[in-house]
Amino acid sequence: MAEWEKLRVLGEGSYGTVYLVIMRLLEEHNSKFLVLALKTSSSYTMLREKKVLELLLGCEGIVQCYFYKYIVERGCLTYNLFMEYAPHGSLGDLIKTELLSEKEVILYTHMILKGLSCMHEKGIVHCDLKPDNILLFPSLDGCAKYKLKIADFGLSKTKEDENTDLGEIKFRGTPYYMSPESVRGFKETSLDIWSLGCIVIEMSTGLREWWNFQTTNQLLLKLALLKEAPKIPDQLSCNCKDFLEKCLRKNPEQRWTAKMLLDHPFIQKEYQMSSPTCNT
Repeated sequence: MAEWEKLRVLGEGSYGTVYLVIMRLLEEHNSKFLVLALKTSSSYTMLREKKVLELLLGCEGIVQCYFYKYIVERGCLTYNLFMEYAPHGSLGDLIKTELLSEKEVILYTHMILKGLSCMHEKGIVHCDLKPDNILLFPSLDGCAKYKLKIADFGLSKTKEDENTDLGEIKFRGTPYYMSPESVRGFKETSLDIWSLGCIVIEMSTGLREWWNFQTTNQLLLKLALLKEAPKIPDQLSCNCKDFLEKCLRKNPEQRWTAKMLLDHPFIQKEYQMSSPTCNT
């Protein structure tokens, strides 16, 4: 048996509210307390997220879901996902508060790629990869200040969706991180790689590459019609520029995969040089 109490709201979005909760696990002779994040919603998208998180159970770089429960409140069915609590917020919060060093960008990109590699091997496309959906946990190895994990799979696409989505264009994702083909409804693993490139630029500069656009419609026109890629900043290292070029190729079939990018010199050589005691 288990009892839980909501302590405060951690965040709210289109598909649910996330609470900080304390859960009491009732056992025969004693009880155990856990601090968790509870995502609750009446939206059917929670069922999709539950199924995706079950597929990703045990994957490195992915926020883990421990419990699932649905309840009826005031005549309304509510879905509840009990997940790992990220005490340090999101990568988006971090980027807004401090400028990351290249060493930190390398370490954090490596962590994100680990999660993407696991997801993509299982045929899962996140479809909304962005700094706000990458959460910060305490680092246990001392190589980096935080451990990053990908979260929020409410918009993700799985192999099962290939039949149900056929011939249907569905707008998914956050415009700043969307690839040209995703604006037109194509949802393959390569779109997550484009999003990763945008995130690396943002981590490196502290700014969204498209920050000078006044409206998202202007941005979508640039992506969908002109297929423009974000400008790679001049101040970045040669290895970083080459890494971004592999992520931001206009033709999605020519973009490198997450597994390939894990072996890129920007990750491997500079990662090993900047943190020789870290495990890769």
